[in-house]
Amino acid sequence: MGADPGTIERPSLRREAGLFQVVAYGVGNIIGAGIYVLVGDASGLAGGAVWLAFLLGAVVALFTGLSYAELAATYPKAASEYVFLGRAYGNRALSFLTQWMMLVTEIIAASAVALGFAGYLSTVVRVPLIPTAAALLVMLTVVASTGIKQSLKLNTVLSIVAIGGLIVVVAAGIGKIGSVSYVSSPTGIPGVLAATVLVFFAYIGFDNISNLSEETKDPQKTIPRALLVSLALSTVLYVIVGIASVSLVPWSQLAGSEAPLALAVSSVLGQSGSDILTVAALLTTLNTVLVLLLVSSRIIYGLGREGGLPKPLGRVNQKTHAPLIASLVTLAIALAVLPLGQIGAIAKVTSFGSLLTFALVNLALLHLRRVAPHLSRPFKVPFSIGWVSVTGLLGLVSCLALLTQFDLLTAALGMCLPASGMLLDFVMKGKREITALDATLHQPHER
Repeated sequence: MGADPGTIERPSLRREAGLFQVVAYGVGNIIGAGIYVLVGDASGLAGGAVWLAFLLGAVVALFTGLSYAELAATYPKAASEYVFLGRAYGNRALSFLTQWMMLVTEIIAASAVALGFAGYLSTVVRVPLIPTAAALLVMLTVVASTGIKQSLKLNTVLSIVAIGGLIVVVAAGIGKIGSVSYVSSPTGIPGVLAATVLVFFAYIGFDNISNLSEETKDPQKTIPRALLVSLALSTVLYVIVGIASVSLVPWSQLAGSEAPLALAVSSVLGQSGSDILTVAALLTTLNTVLVLLLVSSRIIYGLGREGGLPKPLGRVNQKTHAPLIASLVTLAIALAVLPLGQIGAIAKVTSFGSLLTFALVNLALLHLRRVAPHLSRPFKVPFSIGWVSVTGLLGLVSCLALLTQFDLLTAALGMCLPASGMLLDFVMKGKREITALDATLHQPHER
């Protein structure tokens, strides 16, 4: 018999991150530049009740977030989805397929957000979009390759800037809170629910925290705490920003603006307020690209170490303890995707792939609860009926429900993610070495 599946093996990466750094990383993942635009579209659907859409979106995100927290505490590894599905079903193809979908969506998102950064910058300084986005990807890959300590320091500073930008909105609107109705919606409850579907994607990123497990101190306690704290902080910020925004400017004006938060702040602070929000959006976008490159390189590293991808990808630099080869591969793929453009279309496909992965992770939690009830779980999600985790089941159902909201073209493109993973898995067969994961994949779980 092999080692207990919940036992932490000696990591190849260096454990540098404490709770504060991981929370900052999580907030940096969740709060991206999207919120600076998304609140406008959401206001157009939910009206003054846009805050409620953000709150409901957080509840949906929390269901899956709790599943990640339990599984990450049980299996604190990089390439976390690969390990979760592998331990649950003992099927390498399924675990590789799940992790591949998440990996591709993260790298594509990094390219899309880099283009978004270039777009923001072009409103301030005349710059070419694709070369600027490429330069940003190269610069941040250099930062990520210097080691996790330096990367997290920069991430922490930029996360504070992201929060600061939203606090400026709240501070500007605090004197006008109560001046409008916060329960009225132009289309009633259906409008609020439609806005909830939209703003759910502002919470995507919490899942990436689990891939920092091997660089975190005491990950079995720190990762679940950081995940839940990050979601809680983001939710509070999103809700009060929603309230402040519609207090400052009528929701109909927010809906028609490409920079709704800048519009809201400028109503009180003038052009200087708009400039502050523009700078905050730029730095927040930069931070989003950094964390996406970080998590993508860690996924590739984890897959290389576990045998899902060629073994050299699972090596770390002896001096920096960073996965240099994995970082360079991440950069190469991100640069190759840049010419595709179409940020909106890319974002929708990214969301589709994320939701599909979330559904499989919730399914893995439910399966492990059934077949391995006595497995050591340092963090266990409350609210169960027998072996069924209520939140895990709600997470599965909500992800499947949200998947039905995509148009046919996005769904078709989204299904290319698992299809490409199946093709790569077929190519890789016969070239993989036996790894520590293989030693436990097919062992029967303790019942």
